[in-house]
Amino acid sequence: MSLNTSNTWIEIATIDELKNTNKIKKKLADNLEILIIKIGNAIFCIENKCSHDEKSLEDGNINESKKTIECSHHGAIFDLETGKALRMPAVTPINIFKTKIENNKIYILF
Repeated sequence: MSLNTSNTWIEIATIDELKNTNKIKKKLADNLEILIIKIGNAIFCIENKCSHDEKSLEDGNINESKKTIECSHHGAIFDLETGKALRMPAVTPINIFKTKIENNKIYILF
C-alpha cells in the first residue's frame, strides 16, 4: 500500500511519550492514524489500519522477538520493518514509515 507523500520529515511524537507504554497512536490527517511502536531501542511507525479489513491495529499483539503485530480482529500478522502481510486473511502489506529520532523527537518521512 502506498500513500501520496511529500518526502518531508514530520515530527510525530517524543520518546518520552513511550516511557510507560510500547505503542501510541497519533492522528496525522483526517483519515490517517499512525501507530508508533517501541521494541527495545527501535521505533516503528505504521499506518493504524489492517490491510485486510481496514480495522485499527492499535489493540493488536506485538511479538517483540519477531517484530510483528497481529490484528486483533481476524488474526492477520504484519512485519513491522517491511509492512509485509505474514498471515492470512491479509495478503496486502500495510503502510510503514521511515523513522528517525533526533533530540528526543520521533520523525517520520511523509
